[in-house]
Amino acid sequence: MKIMKRKRMWAALWMLLAAMGQMGTFAQEISIDMKKDYPEKSVSLQEVAEVKYIPLGTTDDALFNGTIVNLSAEGIAGFNPKQGDIMLFDGNGKVTASFNHLGQGPNEYPQIYHLDVDWHRKEIYVQDNLREKVRIYASDGKYLRTVQTKGTMKKNSLFHFSDTHLVYYMQPASRSFSPYRPVTLMSKKDGTTATLPFTKKENENVKATGGPFGDMKMMAKEVGSLYKMGNEVYVNEVTDDMIYVMESATGLKPVVRRTPSWQEPAGKDFFLVLQGVNARYYFFKRQEALLYFKGNAATETQSTYVAYDRRNKEVSRLSFTNGDYPSLDIPLSKLVQCAGAPNRCFFLLEAFKLKEALEEGKLKGALKGIAEKLDEEDNPVLMVVEFRK
Repeated sequence: MKIMKRKRMWAALWMLLAAMGQMGTFAQEISIDMKKDYPEKSVSLQEVAEVKYIPLGTTDDALFNGTIVNLSAEGIAGFNPKQGDIMLFDGNGKVTASFNHLGQGPNEYPQIYHLDVDWHRKEIYVQDNLREKVRIYASDGKYLRTVQTKGTMKKNSLFHFSDTHLVYYMQPASRSFSPYRPVTLMSKKDGTTATLPFTKKENENVKATGGPFGDMKMMAKEVGSLYKMGNEVYVNEVTDDMIYVMESATGLKPVVRRTPSWQEPAGKDFFLVLQGVNARYYFFKRQEALLYFKGNAATETQSTYVAYDRRNKEVSRLSFTNGDYPSLDIPLSKLVQCAGAPNRCFFLLEAFKLKEALEEGKLKGALKGIAEKLDEEDNPVLMVVEFRK
């Protein structure tokens, strides 16, 4: 009986995936020219967004020095990659949970590659690439279960997708590349998987040459391919000319086009990498595909960050200023968007830097009032930005 029920469930899922394979035509005129020298532009955040500040609570068990991965009204989730700490805060920054299951045991993770949260189910999903598993914990840190992935997940590519499923991007199975379907839905309950009908046709890596390695090309770092921004999941396969958003009923909807095509020789110099989507802007990085060593470090000399203004339909190399902290420059590379509530970006403000700025008379308004109550060793303050249309 259970087998028949599972067959019916996955038959329904495959019908959904078949519908998702019917990709619609390109509807929005969003195009990014990989060769164009777009103009620089600086905008005050207060002109285009609502800005508020959330001091992350500090306790002896919750010293935060890491990455925020989920930001919503239900809560804030982050982790310290090196130490393996996982921390949860409520929407006002109060610590609600702090735990660490770093280790080699069956209920532990040897390293955190990424994590996401289902606030409704009160579950945390930890990406364990070393064992090709997802470790699932309750929001209080209690171990719940482990599910096995099909293949190795790409780093930072595991996300809560629905009440019943996670989604992740699967890496190539071997060094000898052949086309495959990387976007994978996985049951939160038992790990059963199904892939979306989207094909990755060729491999990609940012490479580096020169310096102590002569003319030998080598991988510098991988480029992301799956992103969750707010409640939406985007497929950004950089050797494809389109960026898609996943839609539960109609499939992968194309939202951004790159020119020239990756298939043209002139298109091979840069990858188009989606950095954020909000009510006012699309944020991108034009990542150069070949870096050059300067000493022992690979440097980027031509990569640029650009923004598409959805209101004015303009593209620029955009940066922001903050009226509460006028001397602080906020480049697109630092204004981060992550999973959780839609249209919420953030910038981490270190407590000791805020205290220094306060003493130098550089802070105004609400931020000044918050800094006056901080200690230098407190957890950071989240500057939360909600863009207006």
